[in-house]
Amino acid sequence: MFTALKKLVGSEAGQFRDRNIPAGLQSMNQSLQRRFAKGVQYNMKIVIRGDRNTGKSALWHRLQGKKFIEEYIPTQEIQVTSIHWNYKTATFMAI
Repeated sequence: MFTALKKLVGSEAGQFRDRNIPAGLQSMNQSLQRRFAKGVQYNMKIVIRGDRNTGKSALWHRLQGKKFIEEYIPTQEIQVTSIHWNYKTATFMAI
């Protein structure tokens, strides 16, 4: 998959690449190429569901990068947020 992407946005023939692009398509600009090279970003929806007092809200806060709250405060509503998740090559994630 990445090989095909590199062929499309490769840096070797950058100036000449635009001539071979079919009508209706555009080449990717340099800043966007650099952004893709830094890592893969995911856009996903996650549902955390479970029994009362099992740590769903604690997990929710940790996924947002917030500190762990030891006090139990029941959540009465659905919580929604946008989390910027930039995946770097790693075998684990510390929660």
